[in-house]
Amino acid sequence: MRPSPFSGGVEAEDGADAPFSPSTQSADIHDHGTAFQQRHGIQIYYAGQDSKTPQALANTAHLLTLDNVPKLRQCDNPVSFGIHPAASWGGNQNPEYVRREVDDDLHALLRPGAFVLLVGDPTSGKSRTAFEAVKGKFPEAYILRPEDGAEFDECVTFAATSEKVIWLDDLDRFLSHPGLSTSSLDNALRTGTVLIGTMRAEQLDMLSPRYERGHSAQSRSLVRSARAVTARAHVIYIDRKWGDEEVERARRSADPRVQSASRHAEEYGIAEYLAAGPQLYLEWQNAWAPGLHPRGAALVSAAVDLQRAGVVEPVSRELLELLHEHYLDQRGGIRLRPEPLLDAFHWALEPLHATSSLLVPVAGDMYRAFEYLPEAVARHKKGDGLPDDVWKIAIEDFSLEVTHTVGHRAEKARKTEFAVKAYERLARAGVHDGSFHLGYLAAYEDRLEEAEYWYRQAVSQGNSAAKNNLGIVLIKSGRPDEAIHWFGEAVRGGDSYAMRNLGNHLLDAGKFEEAESLFSSFMNKSPSVAKLLMGQLCISRGDYSSAENWLQQALEDGNNDAWFPLGIAKEKCSDTEGALSAYKRAIKAGNARAVNNLAGIQRKLGNLDEAESLYRSRLEQDDDEYALFNLANLLAEVGRHEEAESLYRKSIDTGFEYAKNDLALMLEELGRGDEAESLLRAAAADGDTQAMANLAARCRRSGDLREALAWINRAMQAGKAGYYTEMGLIQEALGYPNRAMLWYRRAIDGGSSHAAVTLGYLQERKGKFKAARELYLNAANMGNDHALYHLGQYYLARNTFNKARKYLTQAHEAGESVSHMLAYLSMRDGNLVRARQLMNEAAEYGDQDPMVIAIREMLENLEDHMVTHDVYQR
Repeated sequence: MRPSPFSGGVEAEDGADAPFSPSTQSADIHDHGTAFQQRHGIQIYYAGQDSKTPQALANTAHLLTLDNVPKLRQCDNPVSFGIHPAASWGGNQNPEYVRREVDDDLHALLRPGAFVLLVGDPTSGKSRTAFEAVKGKFPEAYILRPEDGAEFDECVTFAATSEKVIWLDDLDRFLSHPGLSTSSLDNALRTGTVLIGTMRAEQLDMLSPRYERGHSAQSRSLVRSARAVTARAHVIYIDRKWGDEEVERARRSADPRVQSASRHAEEYGIAEYLAAGPQLYLEWQNAWAPGLHPRGAALVSAAVDLQRAGVVEPVSRELLELLHEHYLDQRGGIRLRPEPLLDAFHWALEPLHATSSLLVPVAGDMYRAFEYLPEAVARHKKGDGLPDDVWKIAIEDFSLEVTHTVGHRAEKARKTEFAVKAYERLARAGVHDGSFHLGYLAAYEDRLEEAEYWYRQAVSQGNSAAKNNLGIVLIKSGRPDEAIHWFGEAVRGGDSYAMRNLGNHLLDAGKFEEAESLFSSFMNKSPSVAKLLMGQLCISRGDYSSAENWLQQALEDGNNDAWFPLGIAKEKCSDTEGALSAYKRAIKAGNARAVNNLAGIQRKLGNLDEAESLYRSRLEQDDDEYALFNLANLLAEVGRHEEAESLYRKSIDTGFEYAKNDLALMLEELGRGDEAESLLRAAAADGDTQAMANLAARCRRSGDLREALAWINRAMQAGKAGYYTEMGLIQEALGYPNRAMLWYRRAIDGGSSHAAVTLGYLQERKGKFKAARELYLNAANMGNDHALYHLGQYYLARNTFNKARKYLTQAHEAGESVSHMLAYLSMRDGNLVRARQLMNEAAEYGDQDPMVIAIREMLENLEDHMVTHDVYQR
């Protein structure tokens, strides 16, 4: 025999408002309407007015009117309507509402004079669906929330002419004494009141006539009266398990709690998972208190930590019994007064709602923790370190599939020793993923011989990805020919990563035709990657317009990796705005390297503060050696030498190739020549060809031409045009101008504008003025500002003043020291005030140059003449 649904009081669901006793009200008021408003109104309204406590409202002396009855649009907190709170996110316990399949039917049925009843299992989402429906359809309606049938009668008569909704959550509460009468219900519907109710499926089922047998006449009468009430409702059933479309909407939710719950929709239902999770987590944490359920909490902890370690299979009772003692001892052991083991399991397995419990039974004596619990531990950042025994058991006592997952979890938790043990178990069993990951761990720590061993074993066990990684290890080991073989093997298996690695190697080696053939062969297999690499090939060839075309196609295919090289191509085409945009998109797509390139453009544009901010942002996110060096370089440029030196030295500590050289150049400018030379020698010894060239220049200037020649010979092996220029300067110093000219021309052929200026100056000293002018013009067209200086001086010496003024003005705007020559032109124009301004500016650069001295004396004579002339006039 099933118990009567009306044999006792019905408890509200968690989160529902507790009933409020009317006994606290005054009994001295005799007017019926006023008495109702004071006796019952407080109970009806307080839950909708979140800022007031029941006790505070109980002491309210004023009369309730429509002015202080809330409208639905004012009700922002579903929890106050008895809806289960979820885990807090951003200070909000209400997860984003996901549209349910019944919403359309519900909205169609809800109208003035309608009674709609939502029926389903506990935590199926009945109350939240009802709340969202009435709030969305009747935002201007008053919301009344009676606690029993007596209060319902008063709600019907209160504000009879106004639009109102009466909230009947957990309708079974209104079916026992004092119950909701059918006459009062019919009266409410006749006056246009909207009734919205919820009821558990099991409670509605108990109203079936089949359960009347064996009950008293009074109980049968109550059941029939209750059936008469529910018979007036449009009943809509809500399933605990969500439909496919509902689950898909939950997956797309912006609320991470809903997204997480969607992963457990099949087993628990999303609403149940959201509702049960926080409550179960709280009960688990509270159970550690002495005398409550500490042993049960320890059993749950063991199950939770095994899941956190990657054990996705059910865990046996014996294993939980073995492991839980560790947790119990850690929290105090016998001092916690732990309950018997049988009671602990009973408590942990007791359902909170339909299917949710701390330990979920799977089959026989096999269990697992409720999935919300390990997620909550991770979210609350508690218990980050798992006991060693958990890792050991997780690796040794479960299937190879579980061992694979445990290895990943151990690796992520930086428990490398356990990751290695997991992967070794897999490797011994012939599972290639184990060998592959052992190779990866060894390669990450630059244990190249060990990495090679494991990758070769993985290849022999059938792991195709290991071929690509083996190629990378062989490159690092200085065996490029073997690496190319393995990259090729991986490419033949369709590995796009190997194609990129092989392609990059071919591009670095200048084997453009082979690279193009390789990329073309992949155009059908992996078009977006092939187009990206074709774009990079065009950049290597200097064909930037074709590069843009390929990279745009790669982007259209969805390959966001193309944004970064597209930025490079646009920068090479002097499309600054396009490069800025591309680099920003690359950063948004996750390319950290693009930050340095974006900062570099801002630096060229003179936006030094923006560039500095970008470099610093990159350093905050990661130990980026390029950002560290570039920031040091920028600070040196703006004269913040102390911080620049500190960053340069940090960059040196990271082993960055150019840091010693650039710090040496800065120290040279600061007059710390000995330190500069020491750094240059150290950098040259490390193989830095730029430092070798700078050291050669330093030796040349100090007169040590033999050592200068030795260093520049070593530097020139890099084939950079600038090094040929230095060789020419050394040959000039040795007294071989014709040899110097050969080296300058070789540098010019390599694109060096500096060599063109240097050769022009040599030709000018040899009396070949036209040849010198052509060289200066070529250098100026290549963007060399110092060439403008020489052109201005060239035309000034020939009294071609208009051309001289043109080039000297451009040189002055570029920061060249030409103020004294412009001052001379201003004197010729009769503008002595401007001439004096320019000569004062020239003094900042130093005034020991004979031309500067001569122009200054000329200006002073003119100024003296102007003064005496003024006196004569007076």
